[in-house]
Amino acid sequence: MVLMLMIGFVLQMTVFGEVLAAETEIKQIRYGAHKSENMAYADELMKFSEMLNSEQILSMAELNKMDFAVRSVAFYRIGDRQNKLFDRHFYETIEQKMINKFTGLNRFSIHECFECKTTRVLLKEKQFSVLRQLDSNESLKELGEKIGVDHFILWDAYMHKDSPMLNIRVVSAASGQVRWSRQYQGEQQLQELNWEFYTSVWGVEAVRQAKTTANYDSVVTPIIAVGFRRLAESTISKRLFYGYGAEAFFNTEGRAEIDIYGFDVNGRVAIELDPSLGMEDKTYGNWLAYFSVGQAFLLNTPTLVMRSGIEMRINKKSFIDLGTVTIKEKEFEVRANSKYVSKATIGGTNYDLTIGYRFQ
Repeated sequence: MVLMLMIGFVLQMTVFGEVLAAETEIKQIRYGAHKSENMAYADELMKFSEMLNSEQILSMAELNKMDFAVRSVAFYRIGDRQNKLFDRHFYETIEQKMINKFTGLNRFSIHECFECKTTRVLLKEKQFSVLRQLDSNESLKELGEKIGVDHFILWDAYMHKDSPMLNIRVVSAASGQVRWSRQYQGEQQLQELNWEFYTSVWGVEAVRQAKTTANYDSVVTPIIAVGFRRLAESTISKRLFYGYGAEAFFNTEGRAEIDIYGFDVNGRVAIELDPSLGMEDKTYGNWLAYFSVGQAFLLNTPTLVMRSGIEMRINKKSFIDLGTVTIKEKEFEVRANSKYVSKATIGGTNYDLTIGYRFQ
């Protein structure tokens, strides 16, 4: 009898050990799957975090321009609730960052909306369907009255061609009227506009002295420049940009006396002025201050070219620069002419007017 009891105890312990090992293995598999799932969208979450950490996204100046009828708000994500690309922690992180932006101003009262995060499942005719809390303007009004808000912040976040996209609409709970709407895009937006083609007019003069007082010195101005430049956003600040390129410059008038053929390779830095001016953020700014310097050559004669000024964006792809250009004074060989000396001089500081176009 005792022997049978001992055999039974051993068998029970063996089965218990196998069950415990199986449960441990299942937990490890689940943990590994959850860890892999988190790692799968870690890069996407980082892109959204970098975008929302920017002072230009949902800035205080931008939020202050919102209709003052917007006082008490609740956040509601309007994306497809059956979309399992990202889990709820992903969206909660994004929503928390947006809440932090809104609570930075004293004018908004933020209400927690647990109903907004609830997904209802309906079983009808042996089929499941997922229902959202807000499926009509009437349900929007009822929910607003229930939680005590006058407006809902409807939002969604998704990836488009490896670029984070964030859509936000502020909607009246009572009427459904859209009070405010924005769409934000991450770094890909700048990358789509990373080349510039431009034409410049420089007021710098080139002078060729006459051999005798019977003739006047020849003076040529303006000088035309045509160039390309590549743009990039600095890792130091999202307001700081840099570019490098090359341009050719020449004169179109007075070529019989002075024929200018030159080119230069230049580098340029620019900083956005929009946030300082309280303006809304746009790709590569509406207003920028810039400075560039380049090594120029007039045939075999080297010289220095520097430019600085203000850039104004006409539209998304076109811009105008208003500034000054400085060329270090140099003598260079020109075509022989019996009335003038063999060399001409170019240099000085004068106006710089540029019009350009951006493209991918």
